[in-house]
Amino acid sequence: MRKWKQICACCLTAVLTVSGPAATAWAVSPEFARTPEEWARLRDNVMEYDELAGLIREYNVTVRKNQLDISDKKKDDLITSDQYAQNYRDAAAEKWSEVTGDDAVADAGTAMAARNAEVSADNNVEDLQVYQLTYDQQEANLVATAQSSMIAYFQQNYELEGAKDSLELLKAVYDSTVLRQSAGMATQVDVLTALEAVQNAQAGIDKLTASIDQTRQTLCVMLGWKYNDMPDIRQIPAVDMERIAAMNLEQDKAAALENNYTLKINKRKQGNSISGVTIESLGRTIESNVQNINANMVKNYQTVLQAKAAYEQAAAEFELESKNMGTAQRKFDIGMMSRLDYLKQKNTYNSKSTGIKTAELALFQAVQTYENGVKGLALAGGM
Repeated sequence: MRKWKQICACCLTAVLTVSGPAATAWAVSPEFARTPEEWARLRDNVMEYDELAGLIREYNVTVRKNQLDISDKKKDDLITSDQYAQNYRDAAAEKWSEVTGDDAVADAGTAMAARNAEVSADNNVEDLQVYQLTYDQQEANLVATAQSSMIAYFQQNYELEGAKDSLELLKAVYDSTVLRQSAGMATQVDVLTALEAVQNAQAGIDKLTASIDQTRQTLCVMLGWKYNDMPDIRQIPAVDMERIAAMNLEQDKAAALENNYTLKINKRKQGNSISGVTIESLGRTIESNVQNINANMVKNYQTVLQAKAAYEQAAAEFELESKNMGTAQRKFDIGMMSRLDYLKQKNTYNSKSTGIKTAELALFQAVQTYENGVKGLALAGGM
């Protein structure tokens, strides 16, 4: 007994000392499903882009709930559409048995319920595979949302850097305006206008800071941390330009059709259908799905090309501004440029620096959306 208590105490200590997502939730997968190294990465207090899918799978509440629901359905032997349909037929039979002939009004209501159950049995299209595909789709969408949130987190941080730099310039402009007023070269209106610009910039910074914190909280909750945890959020990987160059839209459209969750679900439902009306209706839906998936992949591909062009433009502007900044720095160092003019040039340079960073993130997001479409998330329309 003493040995058992010691083991329990050690296990409890291990859990309590974990600072990553494992500190607040048990993983969905059994321990043997991953290597010790993989578990260590998922359980540390570091959030990395390439870990998002694993973190969603193991620690997201919705995924955990769906896994429990699938397990319950397997335990209840609710596996095939025929078995689901039989449940409706059993319900219909029970209702028919309640028709006694003693009360015409009550019998009419009972008969209607029985017929509705029979119609539901004939139209039943659900089975375990449909549920599993639906839950797989939800998980894939959660991963895509986490990816977008992490990209947004860094976009907001870059925007915050730019806002802080602009605030520095606006404060310098305000100080200069106050000096110019004292020399009779500016009015009180000019001073108040400069002050208002400073205050608006500070308000924007406060709003951005709150937005960044909200994004961090959203990511933490999605991935298994507590909302107020402060994991080390690592940078987004660089854009893979070779992948962009190797994109083949026609091949990727074919893969998108093969992998699309909505299309798979509707085809499975159609295969499970007995009613001719239901089969025909799902057939029209499937045709629409195919058209929508192809159109969405074309749109996503065009978005990648546009984002790539914008990134290349931002890179060219940054290169030019880097030269201008070098010239300004030399002038400022030897006293040939005022501090205010120097700050203006520095602000322009930093704006271009922020521009290339955000353009790269926008390109990364465009590529990721395209890739997610290929993997099954291209917009297909209704189910």
